[in-house]
Amino acid sequence: MGQTRDRAPPGAAGKLLLLGSLYLAQGLPYGFFTQAVPVHLRQHGYALELVGLSSLLALPWAMKFLWAPWIDRTPNNRLGRRRSWLLALQGASVLLLVGLAFAAERGAMAVLLAGVLATNLLSATQDIATDGLAVHLLTVRERGWANGLQVGGYRLGMVIGGGVLLIVQETVGWHGAFGVMAGI
Repeated sequence: MGQTRDRAPPGAAGKLLLLGSLYLAQGLPYGFFTQAVPVHLRQHGYALELVGLSSLLALPWAMKFLWAPWIDRTPNNRLGRRRSWLLALQGASVLLLVGLAFAAERGAMAVLLAGVLATNLLSATQDIATDGLAVHLLTVRERGWANGLQVGGYRLGMVIGGGVLLIVQETVGWHGAFGVMAGI
């Protein structure tokens, strides 16, 4: 493995802001898909069995240990090991959510469910890279605060994704909710 070019770490406040925003970004789609999508499925008459099985679409979160070592060891010398992953994953997530906005507009349920699985895969992989970045950036003294921020940022993302976007969806529809999620 060659050397990677990670930038000099920002100050403590900058590190916490960066990590908090990354964890919020991971929690946002998870909250939407675990809270808003089941409501959508029920509103469209799908059986409770299917609604319950839709939770299997979050399986990438439980299985991420399978590809975590590869993510942590695969550098991109031009951008830095973690930065290259985070930028690529965030970009792919935004593009996927914009695509889902159009699919949701047409009511393609199979595409929506495949998109949920793909978004969970991207978010779980981003979590691997974000955790690696946290270990790389944080001093031992900063890790307690950062751990609280990790949980808080992720949960805030879940609340926004599940509760707030469900309310927004009533006004702007599913395609608008996906657009807002991609923008956030």
